[in-house]
Amino acid sequence: MIIEMSSAALIGGGFGAAELIVRYRDKPLAAFLSPAGLLYVFVNTAASVLTLIAITAAGWTFGLPETMHPVSLLIVRVMTAGLGSAALLRVSFTFALDRGVGIGPITVLNGILRILDGELERKRALSRLSHNDLAGLSFERDHAALTELCCHLLREFDLAEAQRLGSLAADLSHRDDLTDADKLDCFGLELNRLVGERALRQAAARLRDRPDHGPHPAHHQMIEDERIAPVTMEHEVVAEPPRSAMTKPSRLAPGSNGSRLERKALSDV
Repeated sequence: MIIEMSSAALIGGGFGAAELIVRYRDKPLAAFLSPAGLLYVFVNTAASVLTLIAITAAGWTFGLPETMHPVSLLIVRVMTAGLGSAALLRVSFTFALDRGVGIGPITVLNGILRILDGELERKRALSRLSHNDLAGLSFERDHAALTELCCHLLREFDLAEAQRLGSLAADLSHRDDLTDADKLDCFGLELNRLVGERALRQAAARLRDRPDHGPHPAHHQMIEDERIAPVTMEHEVVAEPPRSAMTKPSRLAPGSNGSRLERKALSDV
């Protein structure tokens, strides 16, 4: 009986652990080892064991013939206890005229998950604010490349996640009351929730190590303006005064002796 109970507990606990891993993708181990996470797995495990005890005490054979080997019957009971308890714990009942939250065993699981959500959110907030993984980056210059790099790290990317990131980037780009560093922190926290701290840290390091990763665009423009200004002053051309209109030479030119004027011929003009 110990082997059967252990097998049923493994199936039920596996369901609970798998649900925690899917729900908390950025920190699955921290969610599993937290007090609320261990309680969640324990509830699923205990439900599987109690279901197996009830099935064995009731003597259910599930319509199997009596000539079947006892080991096969035990396997069927263990599988039924593990899968059946997972299904029973997630049953919800709702009154026809009441559109509120359903009641049932799932209420217990939802309560534990809410406790776990609050606990992990506080830990994640403290961990994210204690590290500056995006140092040296700029929101205006790097948020598009950082988003593409983080999204391609995921094998399957939800369309709703992409739309939320796009909306957040567009909203931050039009905010004049936030500095570039504030915008980068807000956007980095959203990416951190999506891909995790380690992946975001590696993506930021990859962007910083690229050879074409220059200074901030505003700083680069300032340097260009300072470089162009002296050149413009050096090549500034002083406008010459307008030349007077060329007068037609007179037919009376000074003579060769310089003392009197002599009349020139028309062919000499």
